Amino acid sequence: MPRRLLYAGLAVAWVAFAPGARAQLIQVTATVGGVTQVLNFSSLDAALAQLTGANLAATFPAYVEGSAVQSSVNFNGAAFNVVVPQGTTIPIVQDPASGRAVAFPNTTSTAAVANVRAFFQGQPNSGVPVSQLPASVQAALPATIRNAPTLAPSQILQSAVAIGLSDPVAGNPMSLLPMMAAADYLAASAPSGGMLGLNQPRSGGWRVSVGVNVNLATSSSAESQSISAPLRASYYIPRSATEIFLDAPIGWVSISSVDLFQGSAGLGVRQRVLSGTGYEWNVTGGMRWGIAGSEAYGRGSAAAGGSLSSDLRLALPASYTLAITNTFAYYQTEEVNFGGGAVRYDLQNQFYRNGFTIARPIGQTAGGLPLQGGLSFVQTNITGDRSRVDNWQEYGAMIAMGGSLPSRFHATYLNGNNGFQGVRFGFSTAF
Repeated sequence: MPRRLLYAGLAVAWVAFAPGARAQLIQVTATVGGVTQVLNFSSLDAALAQLTGANLAATFPAYVEGSAVQSSVNFNGAAFNVVVPQGTTIPIVQDPASGRAVAFPNTTSTAAVANVRAFFQGQPNSGVPVSQLPASVQAALPATIRNAPTLAPSQILQSAVAIGLSDPVAGNPMSLLPMMAAADYLAASAPSGGMLGLNQPRSGGWRVSVGVNVNLATSSSAESQSISAPLRASYYIPRSATEIFLDAPIGWVSISSVDLFQGSAGLGVRQRVLSGTGYEWNVTGGMRWGIAGSEAYGRGSAAAGGSLSSDLRLALPASYTLAITNTFAYYQTEEVNFGGGAVRYDLQNQFYRNGFTIARPIGQTAGGLPLQGGLSFVQTNITGDRSRVDNWQEYGAMIAMGGSLPSRFHATYLNGNNGFQGVRFGFSTAF
């Protein structure tokens, strides 16, 4: 019965959340010779290729080498401008959020675009301050660009995370940093064993759990789908009630039709601190490393950090068990070579996940295995560098089955600020 309910719910959620006509990753509004065109692209390379002379001439009949180009780029919610002054082939990239800009002097548009691409990859010496351009070129620029401080790639990426909802590293609950914090919370609140209880007897030695999670989310500017496989191995020491674990959730994510990869690995210890009649308290600490990226974005990033969690369980009347879990995690991005470049996001964030689960026995399976049902709520808040979705709530329901292969089914609804909402379905089993 639980499997049929899960599959039926998954089908309903897919119909409810699956997007109709998906937005393109990048939208460019460009003006050349008084003609304005709105162009859509599915990758950063495709958008940059439009700046070469041949493609500009094909789109704008009045274009010749040296024509002035003014364009605004919407990178799925994050915006920047690209301006080419009259009589030059020098593109200038400006971030309107910070007012900073960087120029790419070259003798041909093709060479200039190659340097812009290198800039977004984090390669050195691919751009110069606008103040270093010839005086005649600076005179043709608006004062806001002519006097702009120098722009670095990390500042555009930080704007993308703060403004947009599609970045693979941060900015929304499905991105790398929040998913790493969520994995830490899960390690503390759901150790291998499937069912929620107090002072449960557990056999010593190794236990491995595998599973699958399906996430569907929508927001004001992006839709995402993801499938992840949470993998976990743990070693339990009954005498001290100590669990040493290694988990590695890996997955595929699609945001507005763009495929991303995402994964992390965490190493930690869950230790029972206090226990007695009607209560149990465990503390979990660990470190985690992760990586996410996309060929379409032309970039990726690593992340590293750690967390400390508390899991307090209380026995309630009528066989109910209440678990109160609190996780504090700190994660920062790290440079990683991706597609020939290494871009630094330079993000540092603190995550506060606080929630509870209440559960009770609900009978047995046809084979006599115990069943448990429960409801959960989790509130997440992010501090540190700006994130477009910096707080959200998760409302969940779960069914757990005991036995030699304890299993857990769960369904969760997510609701966050700036129009974010989503659903998550999952299944895991341990052996």
